[in-house]
Amino acid sequence: MELSFEQTVPADRETLFRFHEDPAHLGLLLAEWPGFRVLRHAGNIHPGAETWVEQMIAGCLPVVMGFRHDLYEPGHRFGETMFHGPFSRFSHIHEFEETSAGTIVRDMLNVEMAWQFGGSLLTRTLLVRDLNAAFAFRHQSLQRLVESDVVSRFVNESEGK
Repeated sequence: MELSFEQTVPADRETLFRFHEDPAHLGLLLAEWPGFRVLRHAGNIHPGAETWVEQMIAGCLPVVMGFRHDLYEPGHRFGETMFHGPFSRFSHIHEFEETSAGTIVRDMLNVEMAWQFGGSLLTRTLLVRDLNAAFAFRHQSLQRLVESDVVSRFVNESEGK
């Protein structure tokens, strides 16, 4: 199943891309999302780098997922594919498009639960609902981080290293 989510953020494309280049910032974006945590990451999103996360399901079942970054076009887009987790297919491309109103942040997913976890039926009935909620939350979080200047601060700090 293919899904697409987008939002326009009042920040320049380069700043937003640089913020997303650090996988640790995923933990910041989803800090208040129940049961989510970043387990480990390579410190970058270059092809071959891995990011591991955990999501609690129903408050008690930990689901560990491993992603390998496989697309990196600095300033424009990057992507990853899940290689460990409950999906038979999970690829995610993040795009950044600058406009006069700010930057469009676009997330394109191609997902399918593995048959033993409900397959396409669970994907259509539950997963789509949960992904819609997760991306709505993530959009609110990114908007808040941009408006409170947290995104710019992290990018500026990383430039000083």
